[in-house]
Amino acid sequence: MNQYRSKRNITLILDMIGISLSFIIALSIRFTLLTKTIGLDLIVSTYVSFFAYALLIYVFIFLFKDNPRLERMSYREIIFKTVEQQFLFVITYIVFFFVFHKADVISRLVIGIFFICNVLLCSIGRILYHNFCVYKSNKEREKRANDENVKINRQEFEGIGRNSIQHVYIIGSKSIGMYGGYESFVMNLLAEHNDVKEIKYHVACKANGNGYMNLSKLPGSLRINDSEFSYCGAHCFMISVPDRLGSMQAIYYDLEALKWSCEHIERNHIRMPIVYILASRIGPFEKKYVERIHDAGGMVLQNPDGRENLRRKWSWMIRNYWKFSERLSVKYADLVICDSKNIEAYIKDEYASYKPKTSFIAYGSHITKTESDDTEIKYQSWLEDHGLEDGEFYISVGRFVPENNFDIMIREFMMSHTQKDFAIITTENSKYAAQLQQKLQYKQDSRIKFVGAVYDTELIAKIRNSAYGYFHGHEVGGTNPSLLEALGSTKLNLLYDVCYNREVAEDAALYWTKDEGNLASLIDKADKLDEAELEGYEKKAKSRITAEYSWKMIADKYLDIFLM
Repeated sequence: MNQYRSKRNITLILDMIGISLSFIIALSIRFTLLTKTIGLDLIVSTYVSFFAYALLIYVFIFLFKDNPRLERMSYREIIFKTVEQQFLFVITYIVFFFVFHKADVISRLVIGIFFICNVLLCSIGRILYHNFCVYKSNKEREKRANDENVKINRQEFEGIGRNSIQHVYIIGSKSIGMYGGYESFVMNLLAEHNDVKEIKYHVACKANGNGYMNLSKLPGSLRINDSEFSYCGAHCFMISVPDRLGSMQAIYYDLEALKWSCEHIERNHIRMPIVYILASRIGPFEKKYVERIHDAGGMVLQNPDGRENLRRKWSWMIRNYWKFSERLSVKYADLVICDSKNIEAYIKDEYASYKPKTSFIAYGSHITKTESDDTEIKYQSWLEDHGLEDGEFYISVGRFVPENNFDIMIREFMMSHTQKDFAIITTENSKYAAQLQQKLQYKQDSRIKFVGAVYDTELIAKIRNSAYGYFHGHEVGGTNPSLLEALGSTKLNLLYDVCYNREVAEDAALYWTKDEGNLASLIDKADKLDEAELEGYEKKAKSRITAEYSWKMIADKYLDIFLM
């Protein structure tokens, strides 16, 4: 918020000055030291004309490239970036020479001198501008730190004194409280902050398509009009997405939600808004919207989620897009909020050149225990529908996608000697199911039961409480909400051994690998645990939730960020 941003036009002007001076110096050496002839016709017809062509190309390319953001760079990065850009400029100049003019040895020497002067003068100009930006940033920070009237002016602008409202826009969740990590996060954040008068939330939701916001399944919601509703004091707006876009719907949805938020900010003259973007799907398109938010004195927060580019379900091209999008999302963000310490370390290391400001805030969970008669009736009916017995089944909850390692869990369960069932609670993915059937022939094992998704929060809590154990196969990034819910409800948890899962559960779970027979033997071992050992794991798991992942604790951390 307090960092003075370098401006593209000023950087371009400094470069043009440096390039022009370099050209003059190179020509001066050419016609004084190398050859003493004046060669005015040669200067005009060859050197100047070719220089002008190359300069126009440089300006054109520069205007369509990202702003180098000199204030975020070190001296070394500035010099390397300058060498890269000036090298391309000189290459263009050389091409013109060899196409339109037979370059002699002298001309080649002139180009070499020109390149050296370019790098030197442009680097000096950029470093001086970098120092100016740093100086301005420090002055602004000092002014903000010493001037208590800044807060007073903001409070007066909002018109409600000390209880001024901080507007927070949340983009990226499909709905509130439906099946998914972001959806659960938004619902719990709003519930925890329901009585916080200093914050006004504006939440984007999908109006149609997969995962859309179904208001009939959100008790407490109040429809305002066809595209807006309120929930827990939050203003929620729905974005319609064209069905024909297929897998591109998520990008379109996030982009339209960001556009809607910017227009709402400008239309209502909201000062210092916070826009929180969940997931890194629209990095290549964010820049102009980030600038509009900054123009309103606001800031952009980014949650990169996990390592989306490592998901097995994506093609090579899509994986590269996710990586590129993540890079730009981190670059443009004022603050990157990571839900895992391992993800935070990855962001800091992978994008060190941007010097990203980061904060670690995990997802939250509850210690769940259901005792209502109504839930018990629904639970018994659910058991009968799927041929299960109370306490005699393992479960796995999550999206039915390859990177959640359902293939490993099914294969190993089939290899184990357990007499219990495996109830897979997941979304439908007929293509992936067909692939697994062809590979594993799991339908021949009556213990493997696909039971569909369960959206009833009390019923799923009861199922978790009653299951003998929970399998967690997620391997791609971050603190997974399903894992937190399992730790807060299921006695025994068997987790895929990856750093993200160990970070969350520590010694409160058992761990397995992809090696053939590893999970199968762990299942056989788990079946033999006595009641005291099971209670020990349950106690440790719930202690982890209470100590590090309670929703109140997580919501308080967000409150500190939003009201800082």
